[in-house]
Amino acid sequence: MRTVRLRLLPSGAQERRLRRIADATAKLWNELNYTRLVQFRESGRVDFKGTERELYHKYKDGLGVNAGQVINLNSWAWDSFFKLFRLYRQGKLPKFMGKPSPPGFWKDKVFGKRELRILVRNDRYYIEPINGGEGYFPKGLGFENKVRWEDKVGW
Repeated sequence: MRTVRLRLLPSGAQERRLRRIADATAKLWNELNYTRLVQFRESGRVDFKGTERELYHKYKDGLGVNAGQVINLNSWAWDSFFKLFRLYRQGKLPKFMGKPSPPGFWKDKVFGKRELRILVRNDRYYIEPINGGEGYFPKGLGFENKVRWEDKVGW
């Protein structure tokens, strides 16, 4: 999985729209994570298909196909947790790692507010390069905006 971080320079209306999308994204992640955490604590298992179906239909109108991206990322995080947990129980993890924890919530620990993030599927946008490393971000989120590239690319 590759992460490209972009710095957008939105107008006031565009910023409000981005904040609504980012807030809905964080709500979906947190609700999905909470539902799965409760299931895991009650039975040691998670109903991936059931939680995906239920919450995708709840958030698809606000997030569109990007709701699926949030669900996929959360499922990947839970799958990784289960693999690490299995290795931990078998004694195959190094001692310094300790016991694995389930995926966390998107919440700022200092202020207690949701962390605003937007996940965009790779076929939902494109960049039109212009002078000096800048470009335009014309589709995907439904508005046109200037993009300034940062040197950081996360994995």
